[in-house]
Amino acid sequence: MDRVECYPLSELIGVTPKRLARTYRFAATVFAINPAGPINWGDLAGGAGYFDQAHFGHEFRAFTGLTPTRYVEVRRRFLRDIPATRWTAGRCRPIDFLQERQLTTR
Repeated sequence: MDRVECYPLSELIGVTPKRLARTYRFAATVFAINPAGPINWGDLAGGAGYFDQAHFGHEFRAFTGLTPTRYVEVRRRFLRDIPATRWTAGRCRPIDFLQERQLTTR
């Protein structure tokens, strides 16, 4: 992509195309992590398009401030501490939190 073409997109959405692509790839990779099972970081990184596991680790720390292993530890603790009735297929349903707090839109 020509540098001149990048300016309208970055003005429109607030980030450069490269940053948007990095964010999308990172988010897709994080959603692919199943904290309940074993994780092969090399396969995960390669499947997501990272050059190697180290590249993935650097990108992960840049976005989260955590190492991938530490992130999974935190997720596992969260899964353990939240009652199972709030979870569907490993994902929390936001509506459960809204009902619990009885939030209403006015």
